[in-house]
Amino acid sequence: MSDSIIIAENISKAYRIWKSPADRLKSPLLAGAAGMLPKNSQPQRALHQRAARGWRDFYALRDLSLTVRRGEAVGIIGRNGSGKSTLLQIIAGTLQPTQGRIETRGRVAALLELGAGFNPDFTGRENVYLNAAILGFTHKEVDARFDAIAAYAEIGDFIDQPVKTYSSGMVVRLAFAVAVNVDPDILIIDEALGVGDARFQLKCARTIDRFIAKGVTLLFVSHDASMVKRLCNHAVLLEHGCVVYAGKPNDVVNLYSKLTIEGNSVDSLKADIAALQSAQAIGAAQAGTSPLSPKAATPVTGAQANGEAPIKQAEELLAEERSHVQLSGQEFAYGGEMGRIRSITVLDVARKARTWFTTGERVVVRMVVEVDDDCPEPIFALTVKNTAGTEIYGTNTLFSKQPAAPMRAGEQHEVDFTFDLDLMPGHYFFSFGFIHFVGEKLVVLQRRYDAINIEIHGLDRTFGIANLHAAITSRALRTSNIQH
Repeated sequence: MSDSIIIAENISKAYRIWKSPADRLKSPLLAGAAGMLPKNSQPQRALHQRAARGWRDFYALRDLSLTVRRGEAVGIIGRNGSGKSTLLQIIAGTLQPTQGRIETRGRVAALLELGAGFNPDFTGRENVYLNAAILGFTHKEVDARFDAIAAYAEIGDFIDQPVKTYSSGMVVRLAFAVAVNVDPDILIIDEALGVGDARFQLKCARTIDRFIAKGVTLLFVSHDASMVKRLCNHAVLLEHGCVVYAGKPNDVVNLYSKLTIEGNSVDSLKADIAALQSAQAIGAAQAGTSPLSPKAATPVTGAQANGEAPIKQAEELLAEERSHVQLSGQEFAYGGEMGRIRSITVLDVARKARTWFTTGERVVVRMVVEVDDDCPEPIFALTVKNTAGTEIYGTNTLFSKQPAAPMRAGEQHEVDFTFDLDLMPGHYFFSFGFIHFVGEKLVVLQRRYDAINIEIHGLDRTFGIANLHAAITSRALRTSNIQH
């Protein structure tokens, strides 16, 4: 295929496992001696058989074929030992296959296991130059990019300290900073985004979003199924070094969940896979596309969100709400010339400011705003995101049909968003907006993205994104009520 950027054909990777330390020495000697004897002679076969008794081959990958198209975001999931990391290392070129062919077209930047490619005795600065040189950059080219790499990593003076003095989070920061600043055609990430603080995780996720939008090919390994579904448009399930199923991320994640939760073998998935393949074939025939070709999602417009608002205004507002791409992981603000958000606070039911809560707690998210000129129809907005950058909830006074009172020049207003934190444990970011329309023109008075980071702790072991607080009851049925 002309748009294929990664082609793996019949890839196998075998690791030799020795039965004892003595066999590790003896078997190669026997094999070497056999090589000096006449080919296919009885003594040669006997020596080969004796040598083979001292070891066995473990196949991390077996006869695996995979093609990735340019600009595709592919999630690779599977149980521990399924071959995910081995496959990524072979694609990255840090590991050679035992057999088969691998071809990549373009520059590959990889974040593999923690600290891979870094010399612990070198400083961060020296490792930046070393890694960039491996990717084909000259010293002068790295000079031009170094300030951007150091700024992205946010490790301060540690950039000139040996990497062996770094925390695990600092290593990932520096490795990711190098990877995203070398203009890769293929970005490979193996479980690296789970390390680091909440803001850096958000920063990484938004950078990946930007790369995907630019057409960079992504290979992403993670046990975080929600992350795979958010970032990827295609996914592959591996088991025992083989591809079990490739298709839509949601379908692949469902198969993976069944495989892990029930502890089943691949055979238990055959009926599910057959049903998915049948549905794919029918859908492709109806759409006139190949079964795995990605389809663009239809966005929900402002007109759909609020049927009473003028369509053009609502569409423009929603587009502006969602247009900003947060890359820094720190608060990002703009506007403020004609009006501004003076303060923002998260309050508990006792009206005390806090950033730590338990799931289900009622909170008041408060902002104080002011304007320099009259504002007849102000619009106040709030968005909640997780560390992956996923928008968990967003609302504003226009879409929720809760219009705000007009503001006169010089006035300050206190705006409260009151709701229950029905979210699962984790870190969440609040973004705020203060907008109004002049005619049909949207005017941003001020926006403050990722301005507050709160932490939510759980009360039990439920899982997911939202906490629906389900009440669970059970009762015995009379025998006469049971249908036979």
